[in-house]
Amino acid sequence: MAEQKTELRYLDLKKDICRQIYLGTYGDGDRIPSERQLTTDYNVSRITVRKALELMEEENLIRREVGNGTILQYRNWGNPASLDILALVAPSKNPFFSSFIAHFQRLAWEQGALLLYVEVPENSSLEDCLFRLYQRDIRNAVIWPDDQKLQMEKLLRLRSIGMNLVFFDTDDGFPYGDCVHLDNRDAIARLMDGAEKVYEKCVYVGWDELNIANVRKREEAFRALCPDGQVIRVPWRRDRKILKVDLEAVTQELPEMNRTMLLCGTGEIGQQLAELLWERSTVPGKMAVVDTFEGAEKYPVSIYEQDLEKMARSILEGLKKQVYAGNQWQAERIEVEGIYRK
Repeated sequence: MAEQKTELRYLDLKKDICRQIYLGTYGDGDRIPSERQLTTDYNVSRITVRKALELMEEENLIRREVGNGTILQYRNWGNPASLDILALVAPSKNPFFSSFIAHFQRLAWEQGALLLYVEVPENSSLEDCLFRLYQRDIRNAVIWPDDQKLQMEKLLRLRSIGMNLVFFDTDDGFPYGDCVHLDNRDAIARLMDGAEKVYEKCVYVGWDELNIANVRKREEAFRALCPDGQVIRVPWRRDRKILKVDLEAVTQELPEMNRTMLLCGTGEIGQQLAELLWERSTVPGKMAVVDTFEGAEKYPVSIYEQDLEKMARSILEGLKKQVYAGNQWQAERIEVEGIYRK
């Protein structure tokens, strides 16, 4: 019984030191307190402290230098961890992300893993949610940042203490996790398909929140392919609902519709514009949308749909590589081609 209590105490000690690392109390290259000091601070035996430090040394989280003490070293490596439970972390849920969850959950089930979905509370951060999972020994996480800005220093700390990370629908988390996202250049190129030679005007409508990677990259791809095209930005809302006044402002900016190719950067924008334009019989010469949307079959629109099944498989493969590759792991940006439907 005493031996079991000692084991639990050294694991608790290690977890608390890792908590201090995540909080930034100890930085890369810093000396952590000596064995004697840790013994006093935590009121534990010297044996407990040594076992905790030995475990951290085995994980290459610390190194001991003669005459210089115990040095903390951040590391961006793959971490051995059980794949029995996978966490999916996001600040919100919408129809697109719900579809991805369904694909990923089915794949995880086939692989014998349980999927835990965590929606980030309003006053919290993605990184803090990930750390709470870490404290509960859940070490494999898939993150959809949506409009949250990632804290890169905290991501490095999380990797150092043992988290494996894959980012979905963005590459902003690189190099601290694999990044699986749509091939946005291919999406825009396939949907444009020479439209600038056929129509007098090409118009792209997207969100104005350019901090979101796919919002920014789709607009950049359009500008590169069609330098003379018009870009209209819609005020970003996390619920993806365009206010009526903003929708009216978009339609007022559109040129003569029957001579226009209209390209929408997301399914939500495409759906709301299609409903309004067809209701008013102001149909564009061609309309194309990145991502599908509910009711898309009612309109003669070209769709570049995300291959969520392929994305889910790429994400799971990325997690497996991180678990088994150790210090040989290197983050990858994985662009996934979608499915083009005329």
